[in-house]
This record gives sequence, C-alpha cells and structure tokens, in this order.
Amino acid sequence: MDTWIWILIGVVVLAIVIVAVLAATRKRQQREQEERARRDRENRQHAQDLRRHAEEQDIAAREREAAALQADAEAQRARVEADRKEHEARQRAEAADEVREQVERERADADALDPDLAADTDRDATDRDATGPRPSPADDPTHGRHAADGDLPPGR
Repeated sequence: MDTWIWILIGVVVLAIVIVAVLAATRKRQQREQEERARRDRENRQHAQDLRRHAEEQDIAAREREAAALQADAEAQRARVEADRKEHEARQRAEAADEVREQVERERADADALDPDLAADTDRDATDRDATGPRPSPADDPTHGRHAADGDLPPGR
C-alpha cells in the first residue's frame, strides 16, 4: 500500500478521535451545566425555605416580646393599684382614728356634764377604796375573749 493511503487513514482516524474527544467533552460540559443548574435550583429553594423560617421566627420573637411588654405593663398597673389601695387604706384608718378620738372626747364631755355619773363615780371610788383598785380591762388577759373561742389562759 502506498504511504499516502496510510496518511489518509491516519488523518481519518485522527479526525474520528478528535470528534469523539470533542463530543465527550461537550457531553461532560452539558452534564456539569445541568448539575450546576439543578444545584442552583435546590439552593434557591433551600434559601427560600430558610428565609421563610427566619421570618416565622422573627414574627414569633416579636409576639413574645409584645407579650412580655404587656405582662410588664400589667404588673406596673397592679403596683400602681396596690399603692393607691394602700394609700386609701391609710386614709381610712386615719379617718377612723379621728372618729374614735372624737367619740372619746364626746363621751368625756358627756360624762363631765352628767350629774348622775358623778354620783356613781363617787360611789365607785368609795367601793374601790374598800376593795382595792379595780383592775383595768387592758390588764385582764381575758378581756374581749369568749370561753367558747378556746383561747383563754389556763385556770380561767
């Protein structure tokens, strides 16, 4: 065979090899491009899911924050109300003390004006002199208590 036929066969084989290599390279590049496109779609979807989840978490955090602020406001309102009631209770107690003092003054004035009471007081003083001093109700541990209450000291 002549050399030129061998050269022609070599060129044809070389052309077939080059076409095969180019086809394989293009196929590989196409697969890589499709793989990249698939990964990009998946990454976009995953990013979208993450953003949605972050938004939900942000909303939940703001709701918790609002609930905490509301609870704090309610506690502050309760403290203010308690302070107001305490102030009102003090004022009522002071008013009650003033009324008690007025009642005691009026009783003392009435006792000073009552001629019958003056005679009873003289008789009580005579009785007290004979029997000794009369104990004051404040000195009596049973004063204001009832036997049914069960809180009397032993022996009484």
